[in-house]
Amino acid sequence: MVHELIGINHARVSLRGAPNVAADLKEIVLSPAQDAFFKENAHANFGELGERIKSLIDGYQSRRASHERIASIEDMQAFLERYPAFRAESHNVSKHVAVMGELARLVDVCSLMEVSRFEQELACADDHGGHLRELLDVLGKDKAQGPDKLRLGLLYVLRYEGVANLQMIKGRMAAGGVPPENVELVDKILRYAGNGARGPGLYGRRDVVSRMTRSLLTSVQGVSNVYSQHVPMLMETIQNIARGKLREVDYPFVMGAPEGAADAPSAKPSEVIIFIAGGTTYEEATKVTEFNRSNREGMRIVLGGSTIHNSTSFLEELRNT
Repeated sequence: MVHELIGINHARVSLRGAPNVAADLKEIVLSPAQDAFFKENAHANFGELGERIKSLIDGYQSRRASHERIASIEDMQAFLERYPAFRAESHNVSKHVAVMGELARLVDVCSLMEVSRFEQELACADDHGGHLRELLDVLGKDKAQGPDKLRLGLLYVLRYEGVANLQMIKGRMAAGGVPPENVELVDKILRYAGNGARGPGLYGRRDVVSRMTRSLLTSVQGVSNVYSQHVPMLMETIQNIARGKLREVDYPFVMGAPEGAADAPSAKPSEVIIFIAGGTTYEEATKVTEFNRSNREGMRIVLGGSTIHNSTSFLEELRNT
């Protein structure tokens, strides 16, 4: 969310455009090497993060109250010894509160709870009639932002390329405030990742059983699950590696590994380095982290890429292709 809504550049986050942010918080660093709270919560969802920041504030306020109880020279000396650490903790708490506050503001101003739910549905469910009605409704709303309307339109035409009325969708996007140069991305994304350009498996099974299974899982696991339905295709590749089922025609290999090492994709390795030319995402990084923490497969994944995309950087790259 931070990278998508605000932007992370070399671990730095700029809050210069955010209202009511102190001068010393206009640019902050989010680094797991320097910030234990960020390291622990980097992959938490929005609801979990709110609860954990509240706990962070409560702990800080409790320690602050103890600092303010100075009744002797010894208390004063102890306070001065702890003062640098206390100041650092104060700044760290303020930093995370500022980031969380800006995320919450953007979620409210841009109606992102509704937009995010619909994005997940477009990526994971197959319901052309329902999706078309909801898309046209969102495109006609003033509160929905242009970039969000663009993303939803692109997700819709990718899923329903064969049956979508592209001219009508592009016309509604333009009428909804999407600039002409962004409306043109509909044609570009279909050339880049449409049915004739992408490999199989992006949308999985598109039959009645698949839809019923997804509906059942959503109802059983609860409403919060609608915001985290999507699982990147990368995870299917990782599972195939773990099961020794990676297709050689798609992932060729070269013989000549050191003696005793895995010499074919059918042998499960203990460590896999995955590098995505063109860029990876924080969603993929989160899923890889979850995989490594579970360690059910006895295999560790190292993920890298030529950049870390958010939708803005990806669409800018698409525009320049």
